[in-house]
Parts: sequence; C-alpha cells; structure tokens
Amino acid sequence: MNEILIVDDNEEILTANRDHLTAQGFNVTCADTGIKALALLNENRYDCLVLDILLPDLDGFTICKAARTITNTPVLFLSCLDEIDDKVNGLLSGGDDYMTKPYSLRELTARIHALLRRSEIQENNTADVRTPAQENIIIDRNHRSIFACGKNVLLSDKEFKLFTLLYDNQGAILSKEEILKEVWHNNAEIGIVAVWMLRLRRKIEFTEEVIGCIETIYGIGYRLIKSPHNDI
Repeated sequence: MNEILIVDDNEEILTANRDHLTAQGFNVTCADTGIKALALLNENRYDCLVLDILLPDLDGFTICKAARTITNTPVLFLSCLDEIDDKVNGLLSGGDDYMTKPYSLRELTARIHALLRRSEIQENNTADVRTPAQENIIIDRNHRSIFACGKNVLLSDKEFKLFTLLYDNQGAILSKEEILKEVWHNNAEIGIVAVWMLRLRRKIEFTEEVIGCIETIYGIGYRLIKSPHNDI
C-alpha cells in the first residue's frame, strides 16, 4: 500500500483529501504545519508528498527544499497560488507537479498515480542497470532514460523532449520560441522554457563529460555543446 503524506493547514481540505485517498487504497498521513511534515519525513518513508504552500510556520517552497536533502519522494504542490511565478518557484524548489485550488479529487488521485508510476519506473531502471564502460551512453527513448558515466536517470516527458531536441540538434542554437513550439506546442508562457531547462541541466549534469553541456545563448536560446569524448 502506497504511503502518502498530505501537508495543509486547512482541516477541511486535509479531511477531504485523506478520506478520498484512503478510499482509493492509499495509506494517508496528515500534517498541518511544516515542522510536523519535516519531522515525519525524517522518521518515515513516503511514496508521495502532497504539499500546500501557505502554512503557518514554513512555506511549502522551504519545506520542499528541505525535503530534497533527505528524500527523493515525488512532491505534488497543491495550492491556491496560481501565478506563473508560484508554479516556477514550486518546480525550482524541487517539486514534480503543481495543482491549484479549487481542484477535483479525481484529478488529484490521477496525478498522484502518475507520479508513483514515474517513481517506480525510475527505481526499477536503477535497480536493473548494467554498468558499461564509463564512456558508453544509452539513450532509451521508449522509457525516457539516459545511462552515462555509470549512472542512470529517468526524465519526465517534458525533460526528455527537451533533451532529445537539443541532443538531435547538437551544436545548433535553438531559440526559446522554437523550443516552446516543439515541446509545448506554444501552449505555455515563454518563461517556462528556462525553468525546465534548469531542471534538465541539474538532472544530466553528470553526463557532461560524455554527452556535452547545455549552453545558454543569452537573449536567444540554448544549444548542446558536444563533448569531445562523445563518439555517438
């Protein structure tokens, strides 16, 4: 049974989420402050963290950053804050998804299931990986994973689309507008490109020696500089 930790200072929301998710087969723990949440994360293992931002002691961004030092548990922000800057801050602080209130309990359940599936695939891939020579690169386009330098990383759908767009056009400068069109089909603000590019950089920085590095062309866009060690 999957363990879910819900952090929210609204008792009505906590109760509704707990009762619904429990009925869906989850084992749910609740916390109404950031301090309680961090204490629980230190003492227990959870499969998903559903996190509000506006809490009486610590804000959700601070909690998420602190949680990332002790766990890789998927984090779903659930907040009344719906500005693009809030969503950006959520992703930059280590969040995996962001929902705004009011929301559907069915959608909340679906998003949790999606995060759990992604986490499970990553764990399985890491457990089953075979260690080739350090210079070998394996890009699994079916499972959105990269194996390089003896490590394996599973990317989200958007992260992998970004990576393959850069990788398949190594050396070419891609404008933010081109990237927005190819990855988001122009259904997002232009600022989202920089946010997800930062996430991608953090996840694949260990591959720089063999794959290359993502270079920012200020005022224009990005390109992947090919590593001299990469023979692919």
